[in-house]
Amino acid sequence: MTTSESLGNKIRILVAICSYGEKNLHLLREIIQRYQNMPITVDVVVLSEAPKELGPKVKVIVGLPTKNPWSLPFGHKAIFAREVEKYDLFLYSEDDIQFTERNIEGFLRASRELKADEVAGFLLYERDRMGTIWLTGFWENFHWEPESVRRRGSYTVAEFTNLHSASYLLTQAQLKRAIASGGFLRGPHEGLYDLLCSAATDPYTSCGFRKVICISAVEDFLVHHTPNRYTGISYLSLTSLERQVHTLMNIRDGVHPPRSLFEIKAKFSNFWWQKSYCERPSKQLLGLIPGNVSRVLSIGCGWGDTEAKLKERGAEVTALPLDSVIGASAVGRGIEILNGTWEECSHKLNGRWFDCVVMTNLLHLLPKPREVVDQCSQWLGEGGTLVFGGPNFERIPWLAKRVLGLGEFGKLRNFSLGGISICGPAMLAKQLRRGGFRVTAVQWFDYGSSRGALRQTRMPGTRFWSRDWVLQARRR
Repeated sequence: MTTSESLGNKIRILVAICSYGEKNLHLLREIIQRYQNMPITVDVVVLSEAPKELGPKVKVIVGLPTKNPWSLPFGHKAIFAREVEKYDLFLYSEDDIQFTERNIEGFLRASRELKADEVAGFLLYERDRMGTIWLTGFWENFHWEPESVRRRGSYTVAEFTNLHSASYLLTQAQLKRAIASGGFLRGPHEGLYDLLCSAATDPYTSCGFRKVICISAVEDFLVHHTPNRYTGISYLSLTSLERQVHTLMNIRDGVHPPRSLFEIKAKFSNFWWQKSYCERPSKQLLGLIPGNVSRVLSIGCGWGDTEAKLKERGAEVTALPLDSVIGASAVGRGIEILNGTWEECSHKLNGRWFDCVVMTNLLHLLPKPREVVDQCSQWLGEGGTLVFGGPNFERIPWLAKRVLGLGEFGKLRNFSLGGISICGPAMLAKQLRRGGFRVTAVQWFDYGSSRGALRQTRMPGTRFWSRDWVLQARRR
């Protein structure tokens, strides 16, 4: 059966594309041409801040919803609502996202088997000069939810925490449900995502839908980010994605545990201060882990880059991964992985001891960090070393905003508001000294995102201006 036969010639799709400026104009024309070449009825509307010549069959709507240029994507919603009875499918995207017939066909097949509150979502990819496919949404704190794996008819689905793919596709019934929810036709706004991204994620964040990825047919749900501009800094290749999907399928089959170490729910827009699942090794952190340690326990392991560096130095590394999916990425690097919740892993570690216990960028996300610190110290042998790290909430700009309660910084006043516990070297030093430790080093620095770049501050390396800290303590 050909794609056109499976889709059906009577399928009508309305595509709304957001296009600001002329940077992607050549890509936009190619994308429109591919839509127009599909063997189904595809009508294209382009939202722009200025007139654009895109051919007689394309309607260009000029104007911004508000003075903010980033509000442009919200203009498509009224169009969809006005045309809801005329089309079977409604596709929104930015002007550099290319959907294919395979994507649309896969979406239609999956939609027949999903529950009413589930929408089949897509993952963005790029292709480098060698033809290798890289997934661009896998960075920082974004990850698969191990507990979300489930069967839907002939499909297996799972939820990926990055809801943004600069696009979405809805059936007519789903669009009607979104409109009826009251969350679809809201004016330009931002929340968990910034203004630019919120328009594309509203179906999942404001309209009651859950975005699921059909992992058993994942290649049907990969859409091309055509500029291919992030291939040099993307972390997940298609091969690595397939390994993660294999782990998810093992969870489905009951041969791999669906576990997360901690439940982390920080409540800040743009995911401030979240733990990265793909942290690059920090030279400050590695510098405070003694070079002669033979046994290291890493708590909150992501993809395993730091742990692999420690292996190269000759240490035996045991890691408690952030979850049982990301932990599978580290197994092949010779790292001993213990999957489970914090309580389960603590039980597995009973009777074991290490020369060094390491935890970074995680304590502040826990409701009772002091208890976790005490637990960590119990796994240290005589003369052992603790190394902790995290964001510097004593940094003057952040501290001032927190004290004044400005914007979201007011959420830092207690854990229930923001999902963050204020903790740093000063608090830890007092607790550790009472527990028989000597704080032997504290470093203040600026570590960039997981992409590894070090930022520069006005006064680098100082307590009140640096964004990050790392502390070393040794048992007396």
